[in-house]
Parts: sequence; structure tokens; C-alpha cells
Amino acid sequence: MKKYRFGVIGAGNMGMAIVRGAVGAGLFAPEQALLCNRSAQKRAAHAAEGYAVTDDNTQVYTQCETVLLAVKPQNFDAVLPALGLCGGEKPLVVSIAAGVSFAKMEAALGADTAIIRVMPNTPLMLGAGAAQLVKNAAASAEQLAAVRTLFDTMGVTAVFEEERMLNEVIPYAGSAPAYLYAFADAMVQSAAQHGIAEADALSMFCQTMIGSAQMLLRGDKTPAELISAVCSPGGTTLEGMKVLEDRKFYEIVAEMCDKCIARAYELGK
Repeated sequence: MKKYRFGVIGAGNMGMAIVRGAVGAGLFAPEQALLCNRSAQKRAAHAAEGYAVTDDNTQVYTQCETVLLAVKPQNFDAVLPALGLCGGEKPLVVSIAAGVSFAKMEAALGADTAIIRVMPNTPLMLGAGAAQLVKNAAASAEQLAAVRTLFDTMGVTAVFEEERMLNEVIPYAGSAPAYLYAFADAMVQSAAQHGIAEADALSMFCQTMIGSAQMLLRGDKTPAELISAVCSPGGTTLEGMKVLEDRKFYEIVAEMCDKCIARAYELGK
């Protein structure tokens, strides 16, 4: 019998967003979660919120029913071997590390370890994220459903059958916020050149992104149809769209996504 329902190894920003989201959704109470962080200051802050805390990764692994691996991918080589030496009943392992494959984790933890990989994005910290999930052979459908329920409380989820799809989907959710922020930054910089205050430009553009996303999610029109609805013949929008077409905007986006996906596979080697 495990002492805690949920454990986090690497209780940083994303790890804490996930555990707080679960607590907020009523999936478990703070005292039912054990958080591991190397920083004494952060451990004290987490304890003040009612969480159990430790600086020992193996304690989390041996005492929790479900363990979230939220350490950076480059730190897995330092974390996994010690966990693999732990005896007793194995927890369900949930990893949010990009590029760290089932094969790598199973080599250290054992092929009989139930593991679910999740690719979340940063808007999850606001409860408006998008996460993609895939399970290994040792994980059950019930375990996958439970983890999906957890991430459903923080946004939308998608489940894939093949592990490679977590690489293929990265540019469209995991990395997409950075691309949207870059577009927003470019728009704000352009607005400043035309005498518009940065705060006003950012506010207008963000609200426009929200509204546009809502129109896309209605699903009654394709992106192309929505573009046409804004582009009046001979109007202002069409002039801007011509620049995107001349600069091969769609080809640029395709190359951006291809490079992102290729790097994900490189990280997994």
C-alpha cells in the first residue's frame, strides 16, 4: 500500500502546475501528494501549501501510486538509475520530458514498468493547455484513462497509439506557443512603428487571437473559408495576404514544423 496518491520528481513550474491542477479538480488533496525538489526554499513553500515534501527522488518513487517525472530531459541520466534500483511495488510513471523514449526509461526502470508519456504545453499552467498522451505496453487502458482525466482538467487532450507521434505533434501544440508569441511580438513591433502603444497593440492582438481561435473551434468553416470571409476583394486584408503569399508563408511554416520535429527525433537518440 503506497502512502501517497501522487508524487512529483522535479517540482518546478510545469510539475507544480500539474499537481495544483489535479488538486484544484478534486482528484486528490495536497497532503496526498509528495513533491521532490532540491531547493530547501521551494520545499518550504510547497509544505506551506499543504504538500508533503522531500529532497529524495527514491522516496517519491517508492511511496507514491503515480509518479510524475518533471525533470529536464538532460537530467534523466542522473535520475533514472537510482529509481531503477528501488524495490517494492512499482508506481505508474508519467513523464513529460520531450525526447526521452519508453526504451530509455524501460532500460533503467524495467520493461514491466507502466509508463505514460505526455507532451504538454505551457498554457496548461493557466488551465488552457493542450496535451498529447501515449502509453507503453505495460500500462493499462485504465491507467491511460486516469492520466487523461488528470490532463483534461487543464485543457484538451489527444491520445496516440504510436510513441513517435509525440515527436510529430510537437510543433502544433508543445512548441506552438513560442511561434504564436513570435508572431505577436512582430505585430506589436510593427504597431509601435505606426504610433500605437505596445500595451494597446498587445491587448488588441491577444483578444483577436482569442476570438479567432473561438471561430476556428466552432468548426462550421475551414481556416481557408474564414480567411476568405475577412479578405474583401480589393480591400486592406488582401494586400497583406499578398505579402504572405509572395514570401511563401505556408512553406516557411512547413519548414519550421519539419525542423522542430527533426530535432525531437535527434533528442531521442
